Amino acid sequence: MKTVMRQSRDGVTQIVDHGAARVSGMRALSQWSWIGALVWYMRTLAWVWVAKGLFNWSLVLGALPGYGDFTALARPTQGSVVFFAAVDLLAAVGLWLAAPWGGVVWLLCASIETVSPALGVRGMVGGAPAAGLNIALAALYFFLSWRAGQERA
Repeated sequence: MKTVMRQSRDGVTQIVDHGAARVSGMRALSQWSWIGALVWYMRTLAWVWVAKGLFNWSLVLGALPGYGDFTALARPTQGSVVFFAAVDLLAAVGLWLAAPWGGVVWLLCASIETVSPALGVRGMVGGAPAAGLNIALAALYFFLSWRAGQERA
């Protein structure tokens, strides 16, 4: 056990036991929590949706010339790219905060991206594999939400 004396800015001296902090940290790691798993899943999705939103903005701004000229795209495609450029970043913020509205906005984005190619609008680049991935991500989100809800009860 290693103890250290520390003095704070207001002059209070405390004895800090680093050994106890290390043991409590290991104890916290050993406890599995569905709520914690849901939060980390949402935060991981947030990073993916930030990347997707920035990709869409790079298409709008013409930063990726390999994908063609944005102004040459059809109007429905332009509209879907601009919509996802704005809403994907909004969903990412909500997911990072683990707010209920973040999950709702994300599910809205994922469902629209999944059905938009079937409706004739080229709403996503990935096609059927990306639609399947969106369905799998949403199913995992619902499963984690269900387990976290059972854990709270």
